[in-house]
Amino acid sequence: MAGLPQPRITKSQQSIQLSYDLPHRIHTAKTYPIKSPNGSTIILYGHENGVRIVWRGGRAFKHSSASSAGPKKTNGAKGAVISLESDDDEPAAKIFEDKPEFEEDEEELDPSRPYPSILQTLDLHFGTNVLHLAILPTPTLEAEGSSWRGLDPVKKKIVFTAACGDNSLRLVTIPLTPPSPESKTRPEFRADFTAAYAGNGKWGEKLTMLNGHQKPSGGVAITADFGRSKQASGQTGSHIIVASHSREVTGLILFFRISVKSPESNVEPFQKIFLASPAKSISFNTSLSGHRFSQLLIAETTGVCRIYDYNKGPNSTEEGSETSESGQGSFLLSLYASFQNTKDQSHPGTHAGFGRKNIVDAQWVSAGTTVIVLLSDGEWALWDIEGEGPGTTRNELPTETIHGGSRAQYSLTGYVDTGAKSRQSIQNQPTTSRFAPMTPSTRKSTEPFSAGASKGAIKGKISVVEIAGPSPTTPSEDSIVFWLGETYTIIPSLSKYWAANSRKTGSGNLFNSVASGSRMLRLECIDLQGERCTGIDQITKTQGLIPEILVSGEHRLAILTTGSKSKELKTRQPERLALTEKSANNGELDVLGINQELARMENGQSRRGKLFES
Repeated sequence: MAGLPQPRITKSQQSIQLSYDLPHRIHTAKTYPIKSPNGSTIILYGHENGVRIVWRGGRAFKHSSASSAGPKKTNGAKGAVISLESDDDEPAAKIFEDKPEFEEDEEELDPSRPYPSILQTLDLHFGTNVLHLAILPTPTLEAEGSSWRGLDPVKKKIVFTAACGDNSLRLVTIPLTPPSPESKTRPEFRADFTAAYAGNGKWGEKLTMLNGHQKPSGGVAITADFGRSKQASGQTGSHIIVASHSREVTGLILFFRISVKSPESNVEPFQKIFLASPAKSISFNTSLSGHRFSQLLIAETTGVCRIYDYNKGPNSTEEGSETSESGQGSFLLSLYASFQNTKDQSHPGTHAGFGRKNIVDAQWVSAGTTVIVLLSDGEWALWDIEGEGPGTTRNELPTETIHGGSRAQYSLTGYVDTGAKSRQSIQNQPTTSRFAPMTPSTRKSTEPFSAGASKGAIKGKISVVEIAGPSPTTPSEDSIVFWLGETYTIIPSLSKYWAANSRKTGSGNLFNSVASGSRMLRLECIDLQGERCTGIDQITKTQGLIPEILVSGEHRLAILTTGSKSKELKTRQPERLALTEKSANNGELDVLGINQELARMENGQSRRGKLFES
C-alpha cells in the first residue's frame, strides 16, 4: 500500500471494520464528495503538521516499462555526439510535468482481502496543526448548466479549507488525479525536501492564506457564490465563500471571498459578525437556489440555531447580535432547542443556566429546507422551515420574507439512544450526603470535587450525505449519521423515516419502524482501540446501498461497511424485549424487564409533556 499499512479487519454480524494505524495525531477527517478521474475515493485528514490526502480504490497506475524510457546506448556506440560547450552554459532544468496513466479496468478484489486498496497518498506540509476541514457541498460540485460554468475550474480540483493552530485559514486547490509514483521520487525532492511543502506548487496546488483571527478557529464552512451577489459592489464572476468562527470576544464569525479565476495569495475578511455566545458549529445551505445559497446556519452554545444571510442587507438589528459597520448581512430566523428538565443536569456547561439544552451539532438537510440538530442529552430534532416535509403544513414564514423570526416547535424528534433518559434519571441523583450542612461555604468547597463538575462537555457530530436515487427521476435521499459520546447511529433514509413517523406523536426512537430504510440503526462494535473519536463522515457507494462510515480516532482511521442490505442489520430492541419476556413468563417480568418497562413509561410521559410545552 502507498503510505498506509495493511488494515486490521474486524468482522461482526452487522458490519466489517477496517482499521488503519497512522503515524499522525488526527484532529479531523473528511470524505470528498466526488471521485477522482480514475474512480478513487478521496479521503482527507488533518494532523499535527498539515493534511494528508488518501486515494482509495479505483483504477491502478500502469507499470512503467523500460522501453518507455527510450533505447539505451552501449559504450562505444557510433553516432554519439560530444558536446564542446562550456559548463557555464548548462541548459535550464526541465519543469517536471506529471502525466499519470491508469489501467483500463479497476482491480478485482481479493477474496482474502475484500476491500479496496490504498492507491496513493500525498502529504501537504503546513508546519502547524490542522484542526478543522471544510469542503464544497455536493450539489455545488455536481451543478451543471450555464449559471454554474464559472465553477468549472474547481470541479476538476480538490477544494478545501483548513483551520490551523496558528490562527490562520488556508484555502487549498489541488488536482483530483492522484500524483504518479514517479512524481513523488523526483530528484529535486532528494536535494531539497522542503520543495515538496504545500504552497510551492510542486503538486499543482494553489494556496490562499485567510487572515483575521486572533484565536484558533473553532470550525469552518465553505460554499460558492455564482456571481449572484447584489451586495458585492465591484465583485463579478464566481467566488468561493469561506466562513470561520472562533471564541473571540463573545463569539466571532469572519467571511472571506476568493475569486475562482484569479485567487490572491492573502485575503482579508469582507464581513464579520459578533454573536451573543460562541458558535458550536456553522454550515452553509446546500441548496443552489438563488435566495438560499448565502444562508449560514449558526449553532450557538446556548441552545439556539440562527440562520444568517451574508447577502441580505439588514433592515433591523436582532437582539443579542449585531453586524459590523461594514457588514451587509442580517439574521433571518432563530430556532430554539427544548428546555432542560429540572433534574436533567447530566451535562453541565457554561451556559446551562439558560435553561435550554446544549447543542452538539446542527446541519442542513432536505436540500436546505430543513435543519437537523443533535442535543447533549441524546435528543435530536428537525425544524421544517419551509413546511415541505411529510405531515407538516406550508411554512407560515416564507423564506423571502423571514427577518428576525423565531421558532421553538419541532417537526420531528427522537433519541439516538432509547436508554439515555432512563440512565440520566439515575445519574442525576444528588451525590452530596444528605447529612452535610449545605451552607454557602460548604457548597463552594464540595462542588469542584463533585461528579457533575468534573464531567466535560460531551462530543459528537452529525454527518449528512446525499445519496442519488436509482433513476434520474427519483429524488435523492439524505443519509444521516449521529455520533454522540460512544454511540453511533444511522438513518439510511431521512425521508422514509420521517414519513413513517409523521403519523405518530411527532417523535421517534430507534425501533419504531420496520420498513427497510425507514428505521434508525445503531452501529455496534466500532473499535478505536481505546482512543477517543475525533470525527465521523460517510463514503457514498452505488445507489440504494448504505454508505460506508468513516470514523477517525486519535491515531487511526476506521472504515465501517454495513453490507448491501440494511434490512439484515439486527439491533437490540429493549422495548419489544420487555413485551416478549412478559408473554413468555406468564405475564410476569423479571428485574431486567421491569427496568425496561419503567424506562419505556418514562419516555412516554416525557413525550406527552412536550405536547403541553409546545
